[in-house]
Amino acid sequence: HENEVLRMTVDQKNTKLVYTIKDKCRVCYTCVRECPVKAIKIINGQAEIIQERCIACGNCTRVCSQGAKAFLNSSGNVLKMLEKEENVIAILAPSFVSEFKEFDDYHELIGMIRELGFSKIVEVAFGADLVAREYRKIIKKKNVKGFISSDCPAIVSFIEKYHPDLLGNLAPVVSPMIALVRYLKS
Repeated sequence: HENEVLRMTVDQKNTKLVYTIKDKCRVCYTCVRECPVKAIKIINGQAEIIQERCIACGNCTRVCSQGAKAFLNSSGNVLKMLEKEENVIAILAPSFVSEFKEFDDYHELIGMIRELGFSKIVEVAFGADLVAREYRKIIKKKNVKGFISSDCPAIVSFIEKYHPDLLGNLAPVVSPMIALVRYLKS
C-alpha cells in the first residue's frame, strides 16, 4: 500500500495558487516582464495571472514592488484544524534549523510548535528516505537511461504545461513532502 501511495502523481487542482490583489496593482509591468512563462497580461488595466499558463513559481510575488501578487494563504485552515482536531501533525523541512537562527536550541522552536496545538512534529527527511527507496526500486526494475526528477512543483507544472511530450520522462515519484503526508495519513 505504501509503495502504491508513493507512486501516485500529484493531483492538480484548479485552485489559484498565485493571484493579483487588484487594489494594489499599479500596472508597472514588472511582473509581466519577469514571468518566465509569460502567464501575466494586462486585462482591464490590471496585471492578471493567466491560470492556465501559470506554473506557480512565485517569481511575480518576489518582483512586485506593490505587493499586488500573492500566494494562496491557507494558514486560516490550519488554525481551524488546530481548534477542531486532536491529531494535527506539523511537518518541517530539514532546513528549519538554519532558517530559524534566532533559536540557540532547535528544541525551543519544536516546543513553540507543540504549544500551538500540533500533536506531533515530523521532519520531511523521513519523506526523503521513502522517496529514495522508490527511486532505488525504479532504477533496479527498469533499464532506464534517466528520469526528470524534481521536488519542485513549479518544474513539474512547467513540464505538464509547456513540454507534455516529456511527461513520460518525469519520475513517477512524488516529492518527499507529499510522500510523508501520504504516509502519515495512511
